[in-house]
Amino acid sequence: MLMFRGATLNVYRTIFSIAPLILVFLLSGCAKSDALWGVVDKVCRVNYQQKHDPAPCTQIYTPTQDLQHGFTVIQNPRFHYHFILVPNTRMSGIESSALLEKDTPDYFGLAWTMRHRLAYEYGKPIPDDVLGLALNSAYGRSQNQLHIHLTCLREDVRRQLKAERPFIREQWTLLPDTLLRHAFYAKRVVQPTLMGVYPIRSLAEPFNLTPEQLAYYGVAIVPTTFDTQPGFILLATRVGMGERNRASVESLLDKRCELLQAIPAQ
Repeated sequence: MLMFRGATLNVYRTIFSIAPLILVFLLSGCAKSDALWGVVDKVCRVNYQQKHDPAPCTQIYTPTQDLQHGFTVIQNPRFHYHFILVPNTRMSGIESSALLEKDTPDYFGLAWTMRHRLAYEYGKPIPDDVLGLALNSAYGRSQNQLHIHLTCLREDVRRQLKAERPFIREQWTLLPDTLLRHAFYAKRVVQPTLMGVYPIRSLAEPFNLTPEQLAYYGVAIVPTTFDTQPGFILLATRVGMGERNRASVESLLDKRCELLQAIPAQ
């Protein structure tokens, strides 16, 4: 009986520890748009400072206690193959002017390193081209704190992008076909790491986009190969570019990671 009570107590402790995160991933709408930041700033950071435990977050990284250059990693309690990176400083989202500044951390490059946590969760190495990163527009998100999603690609999205690789150039151009019924700009980057790519600056500079204009865009990153060379496909869509398009590029991803069942890990 004592063992049963102890086990039950541990279950309750686990539930209560992740309850704030479950709430965040269930919320939607402007009224709860600060929930994610509240968990990171008021729960995870406090636990980390007081107990050296970032729970319910997975990791808090603060180089030399510099909040401006730190970030938090969160694992979705509903989908264990879904991770998000959240800056430790208040940033609204893709429209944050800080993303255009050269001394801002390379959040996309850092988010790409989270794939090792996903592989650990899976228990096997995962091919990079199964995964994708996404940052939604200001009109296609529920949380007003910058957060970058990392999880698997949808199988149909992966298949289409592999077929359209020959048409993707080093400059932003429209994909020949719509992707999930929306028009997307695409750009190729041929290099083995995402560090140093800075996708938001890469989109803003050639189109002369202001932070206010960037709010209408969603940006996604898909790893691939170009003539056997490792690289990435940068994708961007704008609110209104397609039927009911809110530029919520998170829709390109599959948090259940069904591709992992179809593609053997290497």
